[in-house]
Amino acid sequence: MQGYGKLYHHFFQTLAPIGACLMFMALLCGQALAVTTPANSIKRYMFSAPDKAKLQQQFTQRQIQLKSPQLLRDMPARLQTEGTGRSGLPSQFVIEQVGGEFHVYALRLRPQHPVSPLPYRTQEVVFDTADPAVSPVGTLSYPSGDGLFPALVLIAGSGPHDRDGNVSLHKTQAVLADQLTRQGFAVLRYDKRGVGLTGGSLHPESTSDDYAADALAAVQFLQKQPNVDARWIGLIGHSEGGLIAAMVAAKAPDSVQFIALLAAPGLNGVDSLSLQDATIRRAEAMPEALVRANQQQELALFRIAASELDHQAAQAAMAKATAALPQALRTQLEIPAEGIPPEALEPLLTPWQRRYLALDPAVYLRQLRCPVLVLHGDKDLQVPVATHVAAIKQALAANKQSQFVIVPGLNHLLQQAKTGHPTEYLLIEQTIAPEALTTLSGWLDQVAVKKASHLDQAR
Repeated sequence: MQGYGKLYHHFFQTLAPIGACLMFMALLCGQALAVTTPANSIKRYMFSAPDKAKLQQQFTQRQIQLKSPQLLRDMPARLQTEGTGRSGLPSQFVIEQVGGEFHVYALRLRPQHPVSPLPYRTQEVVFDTADPAVSPVGTLSYPSGDGLFPALVLIAGSGPHDRDGNVSLHKTQAVLADQLTRQGFAVLRYDKRGVGLTGGSLHPESTSDDYAADALAAVQFLQKQPNVDARWIGLIGHSEGGLIAAMVAAKAPDSVQFIALLAAPGLNGVDSLSLQDATIRRAEAMPEALVRANQQQELALFRIAASELDHQAAQAAMAKATAALPQALRTQLEIPAEGIPPEALEPLLTPWQRRYLALDPAVYLRQLRCPVLVLHGDKDLQVPVATHVAAIKQALAANKQSQFVIVPGLNHLLQQAKTGHPTEYLLIEQTIAPEALTTLSGWLDQVAVKKASHLDQAR
C-alpha cells in the first residue's frame, strides 16, 4: 500500500530488522555442507512437507534455488544445504526427516558470536539509576589478571534491546564486548528499560533522556569498580546510542573521557526520520513523485509530534494538517475521505517518538571537548552518511580531537552489505565488519590504552 500506511512503515529504526525477519521466508537460499552445525549458529523453523515432491514445491514457491537440487532426491535423515534466493545473498538451511515428514529450518551462521570458553572474566551486575524503579541488569566483562583497566559502556540504538544488542539474530553488543574485552577493556553492557529483569517502561514509553540517565548511571557504576581505571572511561553508542553518548558526555565531561559514535545521527529528529524514510523508499524503487508526496505529508506530522502540544491537541492538529493537504496529494497518498484513523497516528505520539523528533544532536556535540570517533558505513540507508556526517562535522568543528572514518560497503549495522537495505541484515552472516572493528580498536588504543600507559609510567 502506498497510502497512509507508509507513514509509520519506516518510522522506527527497530522496525527495519523486524521487517527483515518477516521477509525471512521469501529470501532464503540453497549447496551441500557438512552436517555438523556450528556452535554459534541459529536454527529457525521454516516449514514442513509430507513428502519430497511437496518439499521441492515449497522451495520453488519461495523462489529458493538450490545449488544441488539432486540432494533432495536421495537425502539422508538430515541434510544441511546452501543456495541462493531473490536477495542474491548465499544462505543455508537444514532439512530433517522425522516420522516420514520433512522439516526445514533456516541455519543462520553467526561466526563472530562469542563461544565459551572465553579468555576473560564476566560478572552479572545490577546497578542503580536516579529512578528507584529502574536498576539495569547487565554483564561486566574484564580481562583476566590483575591491574586497573580502561572501561567502556556500550549504548544500544533505538528499540527494546537486551545487553547482547539483538538485531536480526545478530548479537551486536556481545560481539563488540568480546572484541574490546580481549583488547584490554572492562566493558559494561546492560538490558534497556523494560527488557529482561531491568525495571522501567519498555520502548517506546521511555525516552532518549531516560536512556541517557541510565548510561550515566552505568558510568558511575564503573567508577566504583576495583578493577576499573576511573580516569579512562568511554562510551560507544550505535545509532540513537551515539546521540545518547553525546548527551551523557556533554552532561558529565569530567566522567567521560572519550566517545565513539557508530552510525549515529547528526540531523535533528524530524529531518533524520524524514531522510531515512525517503532513502529507504527510493531503495525500494518507489516513484520519486510519491517519495516527495510522502515527505511533504510526514514533515507536517513530524513537526506537530515534535511540538509541546499535549497528546489530544497534537492528534487534532495532525487531523487538521491532513485535511488541509491538496486533494491531489490526498488522492496520491490514498488517504481516505474521512482522514487518517487516529490509531494510525499513535506511533508518532509515543513518549520516545515525540522526544526523539524534538532532539538535535548538534546541541550536545558542540559541547564536547573529549576525543570523538565518528564511524560510518557508506551504504547506511537508515542514517545516510553524507548528510549526517556533514552535520556532525559542523557541530564538532571546534573539537580538535574528533576523527571521522567512512568505511566503504558497510550498512547501518556496520556489516559488509550488497545494497544496505534493512532486509539484508538477517541474511548477512557477518555481525560487524572486521574493518569497522579494526578501526574502532585502533582508535581506542590511541585515546585510552596508550595514554593510560604513558600516564602510569610518568607517575
